[in-house]
Amino acid sequence: MKTTAGSRLEKRVGSIFIHVSDMKRAVEWYSRVFDLPYNEDYIEGRLSTVYTLHFEGTEILLDSNNGAAPAPQPLMFFKTDNIWKTLQFLKESEFVIHNEILENKIVIFEDPDGNRLMAIQM
Repeated sequence: MKTTAGSRLEKRVGSIFIHVSDMKRAVEWYSRVFDLPYNEDYIEGRLSTVYTLHFEGTEILLDSNNGAAPAPQPLMFFKTDNIWKTLQFLKESEFVIHNEILENKIVIFEDPDGNRLMAIQM
């Protein structure tokens, strides 16, 4: 049996790609959802094909190079300490919600491109 000791791959994710069709809309949406500042150059029309969102421990890269069809299942989940407040925020922001509260701790919602995301109270 082979071991992975010599693989040189670190046991952490460097970046996660989310394919988007409209970079300006995606940057504004993700910045609003996660209360992140954003680079004004993207909003003023000097758009790149990749935009980096800095999260603790990893990055999310919004990528408009080659759009992919959204998957019917969530791409990833984000932790929350209060699922009810998260649900209230999503509703007030008029985001598309697929499942309100599952198992008293999960909400499934989507971004403007139909990519499904999940919030889980942990």
